[in-house]
Amino acid sequence: MNPAAEEQAFDYVGIALGRSVEGDALAEAMAEVEGVEVVPQQTFWEIKARARLRLDFEVLSEATGFDVDSEMIQVLMTTYYGRIINTDDAILLFHDPIEAAEHM
Repeated sequence: MNPAAEEQAFDYVGIALGRSVEGDALAEAMAEVEGVEVVPQQTFWEIKARARLRLDFEVLSEATGFDVDSEMIQVLMTTYYGRIINTDDAILLFHDPIEAAEHM
């Protein structure tokens, strides 16, 4: 396999959200974010992006009509891949550990 293709295959970050009223609303809202892919699975939503992903609480709260915070997302989240950082405003996921460390 060529090195560029191999690197591209592993530069995604993302989360899996369980299907529920809240999870469905969050997935629908995240589908509107540029660069984000929402992949429906039987029991969960895979929400992924290349290199970095931001789940902005204010944007998601406005889009869904209910209060979205870190605690809510963590309850709905079944797993994640990438380096995860919690801030007061968002959950951030990074492919690059150096970039993630800059937000700590």
